[in-house]
Amino acid sequence: KEYKPNAGAGGVMEMIEKLIHDSQDLMADSKKSESNAQAGYEQLVADTNGSVEALQKEIVAKSAAKSDALKDELSAESSLVDTNKELEGLGKYNADLHKECDYLLKNFDLRQKGRGEEMEAIQQAKQILSGASFD
Repeated sequence: KEYKPNAGAGGVMEMIEKLIHDSQDLMADSKKSESNAQAGYEQLVADTNGSVEALQKEIVAKSAAKSDALKDELSAESSLVDTNKELEGLGKYNADLHKECDYLLKNFDLRQKGRGEEMEAIQQAKQILSGASFD
């Protein structure tokens, strides 16, 4: 027998060719989709790395600012302690001055009277030495 293509085989061949063509289209679409997904992933990684780097720089800057703020706080606390000690010393000095002034004010009249009597006695002594008599 001579070989002849089967008349019913034409539909099968067309179907196989259509499957081959569809699979090639599907393969092309898949490659394109995978390429787009890969590009999107690479962009996401780049954006994420940039964001992480910016956040790390911000952490470093904020850590430095926090360190400076702590130094300033310690300096202010030390200054406050010194100021309070100085204020306490000035308060004691003020109290001592008040005691001294109160003593002077309290005894002012007595001292004035005593000074007046001393001046009168000196005047009398001068008169006696000058030759005056007080009989």
